[in-house]
Amino acid sequence: MRVIEIAGGAGPADALTLSERPEPVARPGQIRIRVRAAGVNRPDLLQRNGLYPPPAGAPDILGLEVAGEVDQIGEGVTRWAVGDRVCALLGGGGYADQVIVDARHALPLPDDLDFVQAAALPETVCTVFANVFEAGSLKAGETLLIHGATSGIGVTAIQMAKAAGARVIATSRGAAKTAAAKDLGADLSLDATAGDMTAAIRDFGGIDVVLDMLGA
Repeated sequence: MRVIEIAGGAGPADALTLSERPEPVARPGQIRIRVRAAGVNRPDLLQRNGLYPPPAGAPDILGLEVAGEVDQIGEGVTRWAVGDRVCALLGGGGYADQVIVDARHALPLPDDLDFVQAAALPETVCTVFANVFEAGSLKAGETLLIHGATSGIGVTAIQMAKAAGARVIATSRGAAKTAAAKDLGADLSLDATAGDMTAAIRDFGGIDVVLDMLGA
């Protein structure tokens, strides 16, 4: 199968090269996906530059999220069938024709979502859902404060929180980003470079949940 490797192990964008590797085989509990599209995330860029080594046991190929079709089923997997359209969250390996995925980490695609759109969902959507809705227990009518609101996770969090019926206070740096967060649906969008935001947040009614990618 074709894969995208990093020539020399690290480098700029032109260090990405097309290579051939053996096709992977799905083990028990896994599925293999024929990749139609792969997302690009900041960890991919950092890893390409040699600043973010993959965790122990993770593939050395970039790519943390993909969309495509199931083309092989491992023993014990009953949820999926060959040909199913899925997107999936990975530990790496998405920049390839095929990738092995834990069957529990794949999600079905609705008919009106294409592969390119779907490949951009798992990393940010799963991060927001786990932190804001599972850990933070955000509910309709509550207020979510999002720092770094125009990041990939931030723009997803704004839209998911609004879809869930919550109010959103967004912070970002500069007028352009502040306007972008407002356009995405933030009820209150604050410029973090303009000074202390405490009074504005209190006047808005306070907050129930905070999503902070900056101080984590």
